[in-house]
Amino acid sequence: MKSARKTTESKRRVAPLALSVNVDLDLLVEVVRRHVKLTAQATRLIKGEFAQLFQIPAISASARENVTARPEPAAETILTTQEAADLVGVSRPYIVARIEAGDIPLHQQVGNQRRVLRSAVLLWHRQEQTRRRKALGQLGADLDSEILSG
Repeated sequence: MKSARKTTESKRRVAPLALSVNVDLDLLVEVVRRHVKLTAQATRLIKGEFAQLFQIPAISASARENVTARPEPAAETILTTQEAADLVGVSRPYIVARIEAGDIPLHQQVGNQRRVLRSAVLLWHRQEQTRRRKALGQLGADLDSEILSG
């Protein structure tokens, strides 16, 4: 019976891993950097935490050398109505009104919570600034003609 146990134990030790995962820590840190400014010390700490999380024994100086480069699709930032309002310096109800009017396309709605794309908000804001400049220029021209003609 002892020999049967040894055979089973040795098979367990020799069996190859069923799943092997390669993790690029630099890419993970880049994802964190999109949301938070990191100091060099914070970067090292986060890499260490990721390494521990994924049970990577050592962190290489550049993990990207082992990964084939593929183009990453441009990640579109999704904003809440409050984040969109803060981005362009208006109130949240005004942003909601612009979404409901169709000036800013609605990206997603869950319940009563609306989400918009950052690029859509910035495009609307640029168009709105242009419209306001034109209106102000026209107002100035109208005032000039009225003052000079009278």
